[in-house]
Amino acid sequence: MNAALPTPAAAALFDRIKATLAGEQRQRQPGTWSPVARYLDPSRHLSELAALRRLPQAVADAATLQAVGDWRACSVHGVPVLLTRGADDRLRAFINVCRHRGAALVPEGASGQGRERFVCPYHSWTYGSHGACVGRPHDGDFPHAPRDRTGLVELPCAQRFGLVWVVATATPGFDWAAYFGPLGDEIEELGFDAAARVQRERHFTQASNWKLVLDGNLESYHFAYAHRETIAHLFHDNLVVHDQVGDHQRIVLPKRSFAELAEPPARLADFARTLNIIYFLFPSTLLLWEGDHINAIALSPADGASTRVDGWLVAPQRYLSVRSDGHWQRNFDMFWQAIDEDLALAASMQRGLTSGANQALCFGENEFACAAFHDAVQRMLD
Repeated sequence: MNAALPTPAAAALFDRIKATLAGEQRQRQPGTWSPVARYLDPSRHLSELAALRRLPQAVADAATLQAVGDWRACSVHGVPVLLTRGADDRLRAFINVCRHRGAALVPEGASGQGRERFVCPYHSWTYGSHGACVGRPHDGDFPHAPRDRTGLVELPCAQRFGLVWVVATATPGFDWAAYFGPLGDEIEELGFDAAARVQRERHFTQASNWKLVLDGNLESYHFAYAHRETIAHLFHDNLVVHDQVGDHQRIVLPKRSFAELAEPPARLADFARTLNIIYFLFPSTLLLWEGDHINAIALSPADGASTRVDGWLVAPQRYLSVRSDGHWQRNFDMFWQAIDEDLALAASMQRGLTSGANQALCFGENEFACAAFHDAVQRMLD
């Protein structure tokens, strides 16, 4: 018997999974088609890129930006970004571009500690970690460009789930609470709050359109076939419990070990051994909850046929001292072994898109989460 009564959320999820496993509540939507042009059209790619820049993206390990003077340069959907922790202890994001002639202040991928100023290598315009232009040679030659109007362009920035999130378009007053919504609160209740820490990370370029990667991660229909040698034995075939939350999605993947539960666990976190949850934060970040950690993937189109992939394994503070380094490595490797299987298939699909075999890709009634994603992309473009 559980020591505590289950929360309403835990009880409701338990009942939904039981009904789904019994065949009483299998979620389905009408089948649809996904035009091949969605993945090939160069003008659509540019429109998507512009739209993606207006929405948040996970970009970095928050623990590397905790101390005053910490900084890091990265890229968000092709926009060069400088992350800084100022003397006021505030985390900020700026476009990593000098306001004089547009040179990058620091190279992409560079990082460091204890830095208060950033000097442009071209003409030595100097900026503080708070973004203000604090100095430049021959200042009197620029009466038309006063320093108080030539600070770095600031971007919306937030820290959630052990990661730094950035919107790549200057958007004063961006509503972070509304963006993350109830899914953000749920993820933090699982332990992934400000104390969560990244244990592993991976960064590379994938040879396919970004939407093909997401198509392959929003359904479990492929598990029994694409993952037959890795994770298929853990899960029920072609079965999910799905929730649409605005444009975000929550996809619960019951494991075969769910049968061991005779009654609802007390909390959502207590389901850890019996299911995984995919939190898809639209438009391009996936968080896979696996009990004592989350594997996060952020996607950024490099061009129409390739995608920047950033991945992090994030663990709650309470597990950092009781799990070995080998534990995190084994889980990281297992996750990426399965994801690499998906990515190889996505690259294969990309190569086949121009063959003429298909004018559209087919989504079955069981692949409705993919169709919902594409509907959200269309709304984003509209």
